[in-house]
Amino acid sequence: MPIYIPVRACVLGFVLLLGLPLSAQEKEARTLADRLDAAVAGLKMKSASVGVFVASARTGQAVYGTSERAPLLLASNTKVLTTSAALVRLGPDFKFRTSIGVLGGDLHVFGGGDPNISGRFHDDDPTAIFRDWAARLRSAGVTRAGRLVLHTGIFDDVHLHPGWKGYDLATWWAAPFGALSFNDNCVDLRVAPAAEGQPCKVWLTPDTSFVTLLNQTRSSARSGRNTFGFSRAPGTNQVTLRGEVGGRGSSWVAVGDPTMYFGTVLKETLAAAGIEIAGGLEESAQLLEDAKGYRELAFLESDLGSTVSTCNQGSQNFYAEMIFRTLGWKMKGKGTTETAAEAVRDFLTKDVGLEDFDQVDGSGLSRDNRMSAAEMVKLLLYMRKHPAGRAFIESLPVSGDKRGTLRHRMTSPELRGRVRAKTGHVGGVSSLSGYIEASGGETYVFSVLVNAGDQAKMGLADQMEDRICEILARTTGE
Repeated sequence: MPIYIPVRACVLGFVLLLGLPLSAQEKEARTLADRLDAAVAGLKMKSASVGVFVASARTGQAVYGTSERAPLLLASNTKVLTTSAALVRLGPDFKFRTSIGVLGGDLHVFGGGDPNISGRFHDDDPTAIFRDWAARLRSAGVTRAGRLVLHTGIFDDVHLHPGWKGYDLATWWAAPFGALSFNDNCVDLRVAPAAEGQPCKVWLTPDTSFVTLLNQTRSSARSGRNTFGFSRAPGTNQVTLRGEVGGRGSSWVAVGDPTMYFGTVLKETLAAAGIEIAGGLEESAQLLEDAKGYRELAFLESDLGSTVSTCNQGSQNFYAEMIFRTLGWKMKGKGTTETAAEAVRDFLTKDVGLEDFDQVDGSGLSRDNRMSAAEMVKLLLYMRKHPAGRAFIESLPVSGDKRGTLRHRMTSPELRGRVRAKTGHVGGVSSLSGYIEASGGETYVFSVLVNAGDQAKMGLADQMEDRICEILARTTGE
């Protein structure tokens, strides 16, 4: 394994050895290292651990490093591992495919791990895809079926990572995952005030019987003041609203049991279109290739490239977990946490040559995902040269771009659009890793990982990361 030495050490050692004056280029390198040192030293956070590594994209050589070999928590930088592995192993043109058809008088849906069955690309109408399927079924003469059978055998029956127990599992960012998933496995909840002192008005999208509401809110005449919150009883889909509602508001509530949520809303949508499901919902592990006599009547395909972009731009945990398990299914025969982690590890060790890292989920919610800044940069350098690298790089948030998680960061004219990087935040962790186009024409590949106490506010870490990016972006190389 190559040993990375900060450029400042190389330059100074070279000068002392030969006894020659510093050239203009060597002064630039030393000045850059000094400025980056100052940025790191300026982080005034108690007990914070910081790992930073920067390399030249052109040469692959180290430009700067401090604690670059320290394995640190990654937060959502874990998505870099997940999405790069999926793009290389499966290809950007890989299709998630969901199929619906008939067999033996019953209606069957075969899951393909697609996270895109929602209103995200359909004018915020989560049932648009289901209504299209209903129209195709009616065109094929289907107006009644026995059971609705939901085939989820490509994944196992675990819908939440065991390492997420400390989180509020009703929040959208900790939503469950499953081979058949719908609307990010959330219901969209909107509220508005009613008469003073009365429970607020509530709308659910989709409007489904799968979720029951207990409205304990109080409408307020103080316009715009909202203090409402929600909870979902563990193991149920009963959502309780509490607090004060003085204006319009919205939230997203994660459901339990993604498969039954998918089936319930599909059955309701079919009924609205005049297609009766006489029996109940049934989950099956049977695979499509084993369903002899099955007749497909409609399907949905989504490509991996655009799915990865949605995942990384918005740092969507649900998307990352779906991609993660799909990779496990395609590479190892079954989509489980264990097979997915094994598939990513195969890629990182055999293709990229990484050695020291830990990954236990696809999104970074777990606090057991670790890697050093130097290893992250090695992966980013690899992806820049790989044929799938373009799709990966274009999936990353861009500084000042409203589509991604860097929309409010590095928005000055000289920095806007110059940084493509994956953000990461979880309690006491901030990370930023990606690519920077410098003023002098150089492209820098960088990773900044900051770990502090679980309850630490990480705004100062974000500011330090932005300062490092600013220094690199303004480097002229002269």
